[in-house]
Amino acid sequence: MRRLAFLIPVLLFAFSTLAFDMTSTSFIVRDPIIGTFGEEWSTSTNYGLISAGHTTLSDIGGTSTNFQIRYGFLYWEESASLITFDIDTTAADTCGVTESAAPYTVSLGTITTTDTRVSGATDSVNHICVDLETRAAGGAVVTVANANGANGLASASVPADDIDSADSAVADGTEMYGLCIVSTSATTGTLDDEGEYNADTCAANSETNDTGSLSTSPENIFDTNGLPVIGGRGQISVNVSISSTTPAHNDYADAITFIATGTF
Repeated sequence: MRRLAFLIPVLLFAFSTLAFDMTSTSFIVRDPIIGTFGEEWSTSTNYGLISAGHTTLSDIGGTSTNFQIRYGFLYWEESASLITFDIDTTAADTCGVTESAAPYTVSLGTITTTDTRVSGATDSVNHICVDLETRAAGGAVVTVANANGANGLASASVPADDIDSADSAVADGTEMYGLCIVSTSATTGTLDDEGEYNADTCAANSETNDTGSLSTSPENIFDTNGLPVIGGRGQISVNVSISSTTPAHNDYADAITFIATGTF
């Protein structure tokens, strides 16, 4: 067996680089650099990978209370793929900016045939507040579903006893349970209320609210009209009234699930 040896010449270069901050009165661009090669994009059936060696001006730059600069194509891709969805509860008549922690609950208190219970400061019943933000090209959709379907609020001790959920208005002496949208807003783009939850009459403390029924199958409650949204906020009222034939229990309950899905 003949062995062959090869010599591989290696050239070594010594060099140095400097990166200076670029500044103005309000912002600083930290350590801008010149890239050695650009974007790499790899995909499979379920995943995508974007990568680079060095990139020109890729970093988080100046920030303030309401804004943050992310420059360079990698940060652009990262921002475009993010979705933020938050739920809070408050009995205040507007959702405001107060953060509440999970688990989220809406206590309806004592319901009588002459005292319909609705979200708001009057009855001290929580609103459900949702915050949504995404830069996805197709925006996002929020769905809602509940555990008991049309049976609505069911008694834990006697599951056959329930307060039905239907598309109708709450009213003293009428058995009804459902949700409706008090308001929507967005800093940029649109957050729209959807379907049966887009009630003609829905307000904090209103005991005549039109309600949308709940189902175990997810139904659209908000969407962004197929466009990105920044600072989207929706305020949901929980409403319940009973009739003279509604069985008396102190353990009526339901579980409601909201899911935000971005279209990237």
